Amino acid sequence: MLHLDLNGQNQIKGKIIAEGIDGVHVPIPGANIYWKGTSIGTASNIEGGYFLSEPESYPDTLVVSFVGYQKFFQVIRGLGYYDVKLVPLELNEVKVESKVNTITFSTIETKNTQTLSVGELQKAACCNLSESFNTNSTVDVVFTDAVSGAKQIKMLGLDGVYTQITQENIPVLRGFSSSYGIQYIPGTWIESIQIIKGTGSVVNGYQSLTGQINLEYLKSLPTTPRLYWNIHVNQEGKVENNIHLVKKNGNWKSNLFAHIS
Repeated sequence: MLHLDLNGQNQIKGKIIAEGIDGVHVPIPGANIYWKGTSIGTASNIEGGYFLSEPESYPDTLVVSFVGYQKFFQVIRGLGYYDVKLVPLELNEVKVESKVNTITFSTIETKNTQTLSVGELQKAACCNLSESFNTNSTVDVVFTDAVSGAKQIKMLGLDGVYTQITQENIPVLRGFSSSYGIQYIPGTWIESIQIIKGTGSVVNGYQSLTGQINLEYLKSLPTTPRLYWNIHVNQEGKVENNIHLVKKNGNWKSNLFAHIS
């Protein structure tokens, strides 16, 4: 007579849970359960339950891990049913800081466009458009009249009459005003300046032989102050007052700009 004994493999059993909303325990499927320092392990099922083969010897350390929860350790000294309650990770405060360039170049547009932001304009001397290019090498500002102090821009070595200047993509300085007009556009009104060096688009006119300069004025945004007043006086007798007023009426928003010099 033949007698055969079959012994099933002994296993550690249990359930992986965590505390959910209102203190209700919820199962954690997919948690990793293994013996410390070995590759013997398993994962919890959809109900959080698990079955793990016995270690080679007792005592041994059971390890349970899952993303977003603290790793759990427990010394096991024999067969049994072991429930594990995982504790969520408490992350320290994280501060994210970034550095924004005040001059940017578009990598999407086919035109080589350089944009000067408010941060770059604040580095320049006060207080009008002709003084807003002091920190920029693309546009040169020169005196055309030593008596009146009139200034004119130059691009690619040519006078400003060959450069198109627009405000909100609408031509603003033409003819005689191209020599004197840039002094009457306060820098405090400007939100950004886009500069295209070389022949650009003729959509807004034909004067863009050496380049285009477009002015974007301040918009009526929640962060825009309702009233801003800038005054500048120097020892040579130069006096400038620049004011902009933001008004909101229902869904309509409007800006009022005033300049006195």
